[in-house]
Amino acid sequence: MGPLSPFSAVVSGIGSALSPTVVLVVLATVLGVGLAVLAALTLGRSVVRSVGDSRRERVRDDLQDELVDRIFDPEVDWSAWVEGLSGLERSVAEELLDEYVRELDGRTVESLRGLGEELGIPGRSTNRLLSRREYERLGGLTWLALLGRPDQVRAAAFSPETVRERAAVARMRHETDDLDDATEGLKILLSDTTAQFSVFGQDTLYRIALQRPSALFEIARDSYESWPTPLLVQVLVVCQHVGSNVSTEDLSWLTALLEHDDPAVREAATLALGYVGWRRDIRSPALVTRLVADPSPRVRRAVYRMLARWGDTGAIEMLTGALQTEDHPQTRLAGTDALAEQREQFPLAMAGPLEQAWLWSQEQARYDSIARKQERSVGD
Repeated sequence: MGPLSPFSAVVSGIGSALSPTVVLVVLATVLGVGLAVLAALTLGRSVVRSVGDSRRERVRDDLQDELVDRIFDPEVDWSAWVEGLSGLERSVAEELLDEYVRELDGRTVESLRGLGEELGIPGRSTNRLLSRREYERLGGLTWLALLGRPDQVRAAAFSPETVRERAAVARMRHETDDLDDATEGLKILLSDTTAQFSVFGQDTLYRIALQRPSALFEIARDSYESWPTPLLVQVLVVCQHVGSNVSTEDLSWLTALLEHDDPAVREAATLALGYVGWRRDIRSPALVTRLVADPSPRVRRAVYRMLARWGDTGAIEMLTGALQTEDHPQTRLAGTDALAEQREQFPLAMAGPLEQAWLWSQEQARYDSIARKQERSVGD
């Protein structure tokens, strides 16, 4: 082994000169001092934050009273009021505005939107649309929606990049009557969309489609093959709720989905067909025969609900015939439940599990009927 360097020799000498106890004491002292400094910094930061929060709460209480007094004043001058606010007061005023504009309506909201203009929120929100971060862009869209300023979105030539942004833009333009028609709103939501919507997005899709259901069916006919399965199911669920208003629209795309590989798609398509049962072009006996033989119990449950909703003699015969050979207990019960909602008596002779399922469904139907009558009497 070669000779030690001067530095290594010094370190080695110190290590040999100090006992392990001394080394541990030194380390403990250094660690203790470090923890004490950290605790002091944490405590100091907490005190500063607490003082700031207390000050903010006092400012909020004062501004809240002033704001409520001015909201209902038809001649309020927001410009003069805002001009006298400090930076902190402006920040708190924006917080209060965000709360109130969501909860109130009518003239009150129009007055509050005037406050938003004076606070410069539309301009700042429009600038946020240029951000690379989706969170910032969504924040800008939210404020522009609350203040009813779709014109700012158009002025910025903003093009939504994500499904969340699509939903935000479509909802804002829908609620401010800024769409040319429902078709435009549906295209904002669905054109070239490659991901499923949030609950907010699906609700927006429903609200716009309700204005012109045929537009949704037309767009779905042209685009359904390019949609991912989750999005396709969402569109089909909306079709269930607006489908009773379609008349001559092409439904071949909907019946084609009954052959889809995913049971969730077949189920949703079947339930959507339940609302257009009066259309003879989709009530082919061969089609129904194939549906009641679907290998998926969840799809067969949907088929039974579809047939019960159709409710005519032929549909009920298909339903009761299928239930007599149904070997899945939950699916059989779902079928008798659907039938009990439409009929008081089972059309055919029953035995064994089918009879038990029918008696249970019949009892539940009676209970639901009594409960609904009681709710109506209480309401009256």
